[in-house]
Amino acid sequence: MDPESQRALLIQPDRESAGTLPALEDLFREAARDVRTRIVNRAGADVPVRLGLAQVTTIAGVIDDTDARDGGVFGLFRFHPMGLPGIFVVQGRLLARIVGVLLGEDPGKDPPPYRIRPVTRVEMRFAKRIVEDVLDSLQAAWPMDPKPTLELEAIGTGPRLTSSLTPTTPVIAGSLDFGSPEAPFGLLTVAIPAQAARDLRVPKMAVIPRSVRKRRYNADRVLPLPMEAVAELGRTRMKLHELKALKVGQELPLGSGREVEVKVGGKVLFLGEPGHNAGRHSVRLTGRPKES
Repeated sequence: MDPESQRALLIQPDRESAGTLPALEDLFREAARDVRTRIVNRAGADVPVRLGLAQVTTIAGVIDDTDARDGGVFGLFRFHPMGLPGIFVVQGRLLARIVGVLLGEDPGKDPPPYRIRPVTRVEMRFAKRIVEDVLDSLQAAWPMDPKPTLELEAIGTGPRLTSSLTPTTPVIAGSLDFGSPEAPFGLLTVAIPAQAARDLRVPKMAVIPRSVRKRRYNADRVLPLPMEAVAELGRTRMKLHELKALKVGQELPLGSGREVEVKVGGKVLFLGEPGHNAGRHSVRLTGRPKES
């Protein structure tokens, strides 16, 4: 589809957009579960991820939010095969918190107060990975077949990347809220063009009133969920300048190494002793921590 045809298609009023909101909420809830699992696998820490807000708005309504513009990361992605553009915004405070968790910070502890500052190259690489994970999760959760392909096109530190789009273009925006409700990390908002979201409409005959819907949870569907177990022999704290000065061959003190903590999702489940078995490093479980 050529750019002029895309523009003509996008700026058409879409009165049916509000009808896609229930399905969009389900889409983002499903994607949130997958994003949470990805964080556990990458960082060994469990960071809650949930649907924040779903609404019918415009591109201008998404990028003009003050909380998003200050220190945030903006970007453009495409729905294929139609080539329709979508946008995303990562709040600066969310990016700083997620980068910290991926580098080993405890997600349950209060971080230093966030201060608006330029995004570093390292943080931009982390932002790209986070956005790609979210787009992959949305694509996998898309309820209709064939599923569209969501391809990241551009990412940067200002809304200028979206300047080629008409500000009044209608979009269906959903946000993922990271962290616990008591101590939220921040929001990552994805705006889907209204035309692309039409596939999410649910026929009226298939809608079941939420008040009478009964859900049965089967634990067997959760048990195969892959989790990363980490046997931690020790840890140390270093200042940033010391970390940058590390060289190959340098030793890091980790304590006596007499006790090993076995963690799943950042929580200590077992205590153990380090050893060897059949020529491989191993851990013999000796018990559970007292707080369990």
